[in-house]
Amino acid sequence: METPSQPYSSALAHPPGPLSRRAFLAGVAATAGGAILAACGGSSATEVPKAAATTAAPTTAAGGVATTAPAATTGSTAVTAVTAPAQSARNAVTVKYLSHWWAEKGRNDAWRNLVTKFHASQNDVRIEEVGFPFSEFFQKVTTQLAGGKLDADVLSYSDDLAFRLIKGNYLTPVDDVVTKLGIGDKLDKDLHKFARDSSGKLYGLMATNVPYALIYNKELYEKGGITKPPSTMDEYFAAAKQLTKRPDQFGHAGRNTLQEQNGWFTDLAHWVLGYGGQWIKAKKPQVTEAPVINAVKAYKRLYDEAMPQGADASTYRRLAWEGKVAQYIDNSANINIIKAGNAETYPKILTVAPPWANKQSIASATWLGVYSGSKNQQAAKTWIEFVFKPENFTPLMKDALDIYPPYQGALIDDQYLKGLPWSTGFLDAKGVSPPAMIEGLENNLAEVRQIILTKVSEVLTSNRPPEQAMADAQKQLEELAARAQ
Repeated sequence: METPSQPYSSALAHPPGPLSRRAFLAGVAATAGGAILAACGGSSATEVPKAAATTAAPTTAAGGVATTAPAATTGSTAVTAVTAPAQSARNAVTVKYLSHWWAEKGRNDAWRNLVTKFHASQNDVRIEEVGFPFSEFFQKVTTQLAGGKLDADVLSYSDDLAFRLIKGNYLTPVDDVVTKLGIGDKLDKDLHKFARDSSGKLYGLMATNVPYALIYNKELYEKGGITKPPSTMDEYFAAAKQLTKRPDQFGHAGRNTLQEQNGWFTDLAHWVLGYGGQWIKAKKPQVTEAPVINAVKAYKRLYDEAMPQGADASTYRRLAWEGKVAQYIDNSANINIIKAGNAETYPKILTVAPPWANKQSIASATWLGVYSGSKNQQAAKTWIEFVFKPENFTPLMKDALDIYPPYQGALIDDQYLKGLPWSTGFLDAKGVSPPAMIEGLENNLAEVRQIILTKVSEVLTSNRPPEQAMADAQKQLEELAARAQ
C-alpha cells in the first residue's frame, strides 16, 4: 500500500512519486503481452437504498433534498440470508459469506451470479449470504467480535477492519490458497501488504480496489453552461454553485452526517489530499496544519452552497441516478449503481481525475479472508479459491464494472475498457490508501475518525470556525497518540 511520501506504487513499477492507475495498467499490459487487465474496484461506500414497505411521495429533507426515494427503514438492516438450493448434496457444508456487497446495487447481482456458478460446479459447499450495508458494517462486525464470535466463515473486509482483524488473530492465513492458484508472484504486493502480519503471512486476497474520481453528468453540465470539467478547486467551487438549484438539483454531493463516519471520512480525505496534507504523520496529528484547515473550509463551502445537507449515501446516490447531481467525487462502484438504478442516466456519466494538481484521491481496497473461529475453514478456502480463478474472477469484475487489477492474470481484452468511457478519470487519479492518511495510528482508525468528524460536524452545522474546532481535535488526537501503543 501507499505511503504518504509515495502515494501509490504498483507491484510492477516503483516510481519516486505517485503512479496513476492508467500507468499501472499500461505496465501490466506490457508484461502480459499487451492484454489489458481488468480492475477490481471494491465498494468502499456504496449500498442499496433501504426501501420502505410503501413508496413515499417526494419529500424535502434537511438542506433541501427533493427526492422520490422511498423513506429509509429504521434500525439495523441485515441482509436476508439465501438458502442453499434444493439440489444441494445432503451433506453439503454451508459457508456463511459476510459482506456489505450483498447490499450494494449492481455488485450484489455480480456476486450472486458467481455463487450460482459455484453451486453448479460442485455439491459439497453451499454459500449463505450474511451481512449489513456498508454504513453499518464496521460497527456490526466489531460488535460481534467484542461479543466473542463472528457470524461468518468468510468475510470481506476493508482498510478500517484490516488491522483489527489481523492484530486480534481473527483471520486464518490464506497462503495455501495463493499457492494452489499459482498467483503468489502476480499479486499487487504493495496493496496486499496491509493483509499481512509482521511475519509475512497473508490473511486475505484483495477482491476490489475502488479508485475515486470526479464523476459528472455531461447533460447537466451542458444545460448549466459548463463546457468542460473543472481542473482546479476554484473551478469546481464555481461549477458546484452554478449547477445547484435546490431542492431539485445539486452541484456537489457527499456524506455529512456522523451516522456514516466511515464513508464521510473518505469523502473529506480527498480534499485533505488535494491541499497536500494528511491527518496523522509519523503518529503526530496534523489537523491544525493549513492543508486540513483548508479542506474543512472547502467542505463547509460545498455544504453551504451545493450539497444535499443531511443526505446519506443511499439518498444522494439515488439523486445521482435520477439525474439530480451534476458532479461529485466518489468511487468507481458508483457507476454500476447508476447503471443498475437508471439505464437512462448511465450513458450521461463521465469522469476526470480530481480537480487539483496532484490528482490524488483515496483508493479503498477490500479483501476476502477466512474467520479463524470458523468450523468450516477448508470449505471457506474452497470458495475463495474458486472466486480467484481467472476464469471466474474476470466475469465477476466485468459484471461489477471493475477497472483495477488485484493480480496479474485476471485478463480482460482491449475492448473492455474501451467500452467504458467513464473509466478515464479513475485510471488517471493517483490513489492513496486510507491507512496512509493516519500514519502511526492505523490501529486507531475508528477513534481518529470519530474525533475529527465530530469537530467537522460542528463546523458544518453550528458554523464553528474551522481553526477552533480543529484545535480541539488536535488536542484529543495528541492524547490518543500518547495512549496508543
